[in-house]
Amino acid sequence: MKKEPKFLNVMRISAFLLFLCVFSSFAAKTSSQNARVNISGKNLTIGEFIDQVEKQTDYLFVYSKNEVNTNDAISVKSGNKTVAQYLSEAFGDSNVKYAFENDYIVLTKNANPVVAQEGKTISGVVNDEFGPVAGANVIIKGTTNGTMTDMDGNFTITNVPEGAVLQVSFIGYLTKELPVGNQTTFNVMLTEDSQALEEVVVVGYGVQRKSDVTGSISVTKADEMLKQQSFSALDGLKGKAAGVNIFSNSGQPGGSSRVIIRGMSTINSSTDPLYVVDGVVMEDFKFVNPNDIERIEVLKDASSAAIYGARGANGVIMVTTKRGSKEEGVQVSYSGSVSVGTMSKYMDLLDANEWMDAYKIASDNWMKYAGENKPMNLSNRDLFNADGTPIYNTDWQREATRTAFSHNHQLNIQQGGKKSSMGAFLNYTDQQGIMLNSYMKRINAKMAYDADPMSWLSTSVNLLVNHTWGNEAEETGGHQMPRRSMIEMVPWLPVQFPDGSWSNSTTGTDGWGLEGMANPVHVLKTQKRMRYRTQMFGNAALTFHILPGLDLKTQIGLDAHNNKESDYSPKDLINLSYPNGSARIKNINTLYWQEETYLT
Repeated sequence: MKKEPKFLNVMRISAFLLFLCVFSSFAAKTSSQNARVNISGKNLTIGEFIDQVEKQTDYLFVYSKNEVNTNDAISVKSGNKTVAQYLSEAFGDSNVKYAFENDYIVLTKNANPVVAQEGKTISGVVNDEFGPVAGANVIIKGTTNGTMTDMDGNFTITNVPEGAVLQVSFIGYLTKELPVGNQTTFNVMLTEDSQALEEVVVVGYGVQRKSDVTGSISVTKADEMLKQQSFSALDGLKGKAAGVNIFSNSGQPGGSSRVIIRGMSTINSSTDPLYVVDGVVMEDFKFVNPNDIERIEVLKDASSAAIYGARGANGVIMVTTKRGSKEEGVQVSYSGSVSVGTMSKYMDLLDANEWMDAYKIASDNWMKYAGENKPMNLSNRDLFNADGTPIYNTDWQREATRTAFSHNHQLNIQQGGKKSSMGAFLNYTDQQGIMLNSYMKRINAKMAYDADPMSWLSTSVNLLVNHTWGNEAEETGGHQMPRRSMIEMVPWLPVQFPDGSWSNSTTGTDGWGLEGMANPVHVLKTQKRMRYRTQMFGNAALTFHILPGLDLKTQIGLDAHNNKESDYSPKDLINLSYPNGSARIKNINTLYWQEETYLT
């Protein structure tokens, strides 16, 4: 990989200096170690010292009461000085050790406190090839006595003992150590760390530096996706990739998502991007186990996705899955999670008494304006008391939904050697839906093997088997599905009558003019909408190293799906379309394969 360009360092340092200038001019507080404070009082307790620093800066002190006694006295000289200088005065010769951690100052017990001694004062300036370095760490090696360089790269350290070694460090540069000896002034020149590497991303058949294609490619790594333990990898990708919008209009476990990359880019109605997993096009990506994914690159513009032609018009999502270990030996890991899902908000609907009041107003208006009497039929004693009040008051939204409990288990076995590596991955996921009796389960197994049997030959095999099954609550269309009926069902009907029979909008409701429909709990508990999906996906490749820098790779991949849908609706379920019940079985089989051979 190439060394990081010098101009990037110039930009970073310039941005850093500009940030400090603007921030120090307009902000009263700063989280820089060069933030200046003015401590009142010479003899203070540690607790009083902490309070004054926290009030004048954005720093927070972190310490254990067992290690740091805040009632201990310290001595500092008042004046306008940096936080680092005050900390050096307060704790430099004590049994308290301090360290900067971002916006925190961590205090711990110093097992080897510095013996108080009168040493000399040294000063100097820190530069690199572009000029002064602001914010560099300058300390006496082996002690907590140190400071940071100011805007002009200058520093000053007091109480420097004999035989001390000056240690200077800054991010992106090699640490420099200089014996103090008899010197009192230093001119330190830092050297760029040549070990810094550029991150690369996969583009078609090759790679490019990420810095060259920042606007064209979004990269998401596995640890970012797995923060939200989800059934679908697309759910874990939400909000992680700039320019990629993912919408889920379904609460169904394993429900489909709509992915739009930088708007509509196709002449037909589809906005789906092209999914390429380990170099092989995958037809249905939504059931892939997110625990198998190492990283995702989203190719968003024409130049980065050009190799895929018209298929990449809506963008390309390139997925790299996990493989064997890069280190020698065997690594075994397990991860699991348990999640709880609840309805985030219920609609505010009429209860039974409010519904009756609203119906009475409508009946009176019908008589007043249409001249026709629409009396309320309150004679059914299974539904109404003798005084006309309803017996039942059903909240259909809460009856048709539940608190969903889901769990996920992932076992990884990865082995690495000098010439080969192997990875085996096993997953079981059980995701419950919010709607009653809806769920999706998945068993996923993946194996990857890479080997270099010859100096001129590399081989790789990747195989994935994914099986999902579950019962889904119907969400399509506007007919009598539970998502609609749990809002429209009248609240004075019960879920079931005392004899165990299910209620519906036609049982004992003559004269009310209600639409005939089954109650949503009846539908969810007795109707079956089973979905079974089995996917076999994989590829095998041979790479011939013809000459240094010239490789010939040939690869064959396949994506096979076997899907089965099994629907059943019982006879006693009120259904205008299927008054005598219904049953349906549907099988869908697809096979996609590809072969590629190319020179790199």
